[in-house]
Amino acid sequence: MENNNSVLLEMKNICKSFPGVKALDNVSLTVKRGTVHALMGENGAGKSTFMKILKTKLTSAILYLVIFMVIAVIMADTAKDNNGYEDYKMSISVIDRDNSAESKRLQDFIFSGNKKVELADDEDEVIDAVYYQRANYVLYINKGFGDKINAGDFDGLFENFKMPSSYGGQLFESRLDGYLSSVKAYMTAGESTENAMELAQTAVSQQVKAELKNFNNKGGTGMPAIFGYYFQYLAYVMLSMLIVTLCPVILTLNRKGVRERTMCSSLTSANYSRQTALGASILVFSIWLLFMIVAIIWGKTLSVKFWLACLNSFVYIIAATGIAMIIAQFDLSDNGITAISNIIGLGMSFLCGVFVPQELLTGGVLAVGRLFPAYWYTKANNMLFGMSGGVFSTKEYLICIGIEALFAVAFFAVAALLVKQKREGDVNFLA
Repeated sequence: MENNNSVLLEMKNICKSFPGVKALDNVSLTVKRGTVHALMGENGAGKSTFMKILKTKLTSAILYLVIFMVIAVIMADTAKDNNGYEDYKMSISVIDRDNSAESKRLQDFIFSGNKKVELADDEDEVIDAVYYQRANYVLYINKGFGDKINAGDFDGLFENFKMPSSYGGQLFESRLDGYLSSVKAYMTAGESTENAMELAQTAVSQQVKAELKNFNNKGGTGMPAIFGYYFQYLAYVMLSMLIVTLCPVILTLNRKGVRERTMCSSLTSANYSRQTALGASILVFSIWLLFMIVAIIWGKTLSVKFWLACLNSFVYIIAATGIAMIIAQFDLSDNGITAISNIIGLGMSFLCGVFVPQELLTGGVLAVGRLFPAYWYTKANNMLFGMSGGVFSTKEYLICIGIEALFAVAFFAVAALLVKQKREGDVNFLA
């Protein structure tokens, strides 16, 4: 039998203070199934504040966290050691209108490295096969192919049908041209057509054995390559999470009514600033600590360079906090904050090498990227985990950390200037 007195919601010792006003003081609430509750009190007693605590900004933060974890799983799969690769095989259809011994030998060469697709010599069937990608390339061997080959005439041997701008088709044609050039060279050297085609097939079809090594572990960190990607994407995720969680709080405190009440209260400006800074610091540290705990639980071997990566991420999140504090000084809606988060987070990530390796970026893009802390964070991370060919250097690592710290100082200085201007405006208004 269902217990009608079961507890659905329980909150204990909830406290909340606005500048100069203690809205909630150790408030507790227990809601049981089948009961109705009402919050009553005079204006300013803390009713709405209490309920707003139930509706925090954790939804956005959790969303970013889930997205990040999905990205990490995908990158983990691609970061697995791979000792080789498979040759790409196209789906080829050959329509032989010559049916000569020479055309048969050509088909032997073609299908030695590609998948064979049987098609009739029908235009509609060919178009459908290519359109629906049952065949990547259709080669027509023209009548008289054998006679032309024997006569040393290599013009007008084929017709084809393929998707426009097909890279696979271009690759196949390049390989076919190489084969025919080899046949022609052997025949010029005195070989018969039959021997020339066999020798050409052997020469062109020779496979080069390749071994792929994962360069992501060259840094000798003793950590799986996935941790390099984990910390890499923190540059985007932590900044975005800070903007969507910290900015709404600061914006609420900066609303005209709240500021005016603060100016009229007994709370000093310095004390108000300290309380605001303390709350923001706790939020920032909690976000950073969350990701570090995940990394520690996830990791099996935690080397010195791993802890240096943690330090790198800590300095970066301080700089990211400065960016969020600047954004928070502008009157933005929730949609505006989300838009700014995407623009700044994604833009900085693409410019600084978070999503695209820095060695693949052009000089102009890198020049712009150096103007953001994410570039130096990514550079340090690459060195620590041996990613993108990076080699660890204590001096270079400290330079990157130092530049990130300078960015943090600059951002907080700008934010402080904006706050000062806003407060001076409030004082003039009250005067």
